[in-house]
Amino acid sequence: MSGVPLSSGQLVASVLACPRPLLFLDTAAILDVIRVPLRHELQPDIVTAAATIVRDARSGPRQVWAVSTANVLQEFGAARTRAAAELMAHMKSLNHALSRLSAVATLLFPEHFAGSPAGEEAAVQDRLSDLVENRLLKVMDELADSLVIFEGTPDCVFRARNRVFGALPPASKSGQQYKDCEIFEEFLELLTALRRRGFNQPAVFITPNSKDYGPPPDGHPRIASDLAPCTGTYAAHLSWACNLIRSLPA
Repeated sequence: MSGVPLSSGQLVASVLACPRPLLFLDTAAILDVIRVPLRHELQPDIVTAAATIVRDARSGPRQVWAVSTANVLQEFGAARTRAAAELMAHMKSLNHALSRLSAVATLLFPEHFAGSPAGEEAAVQDRLSDLVENRLLKVMDELADSLVIFEGTPDCVFRARNRVFGALPPASKSGQQYKDCEIFEEFLELLTALRRRGFNQPAVFITPNSKDYGPPPDGHPRIASDLAPCTGTYAAHLSWACNLIRSLPA
C-alpha cells in the first residue's frame, strides 16, 4: 500500500497483463476487520475473507486484484488509530464484564470454582484479548498493505462534484459525501477502461456504507445503474465479495 500510487492507466495495463477478479475496497471495508468484535451485524467470516484476499493478492501468480485509491489510503491512515483504540476499549470492557460474571458465578456455585488459583482466569482472559486484538490488527494491516493503490484522472473530480451538486448517491441532499463520490467515480473510471479493453473478470465494489450507497444486494437504484454499464457488482463486506467472485462467471 505504500509508495507512489499508480495512475489508472498504469493499473489498467497491469490488470490486463494478468487478468484476475478485481476487488475495490473503500475505507470502511478495510476497517471492518477490527470492527467485527464491536458490531453485531458484522459476521466473523469477514476476518477469514480478509486473510484469504491477502493470500490471493500476494500469491505468484496473483489470484485476485485487491485495489483502492489514494483517497482511501488517506482516510484509512486518519481512521486507523481511532478504530484501534475503539477495539482496545471494547476488549477491556469485555474482560471486565467477564471478570464480574466469574466473580458472581464463584459466589453462586462455589462447588464448581473451589480451588481455582486467584487471578488465573483473569490472566487467561487478558492473554486471549491481547491475542485477538493483535491478530485482528495484523490481518487488517496486511490487507491494507496488499492493496494496489491508484489515482483516478482529474475527470473523476469533475464527475464527483456533479454527483454532489445533483445529490446523487453516495451524495444526498442531507449530506455532501464528496470524498465518497470521488472514490466511487475512480472505481467506475477504472472498470470502464478495463471493460473497453476486454477485461471480463468479475469486479466488485466493497463498502458497508449502506446509508449512502443503499441497501445490498443492489444498492440505491442510481448506484446500480452506474455499475450496470461496466458490469460492476456491489458488496457490503469482504466475505460477500469473496463469495461473489467465486460465483460470478468470468
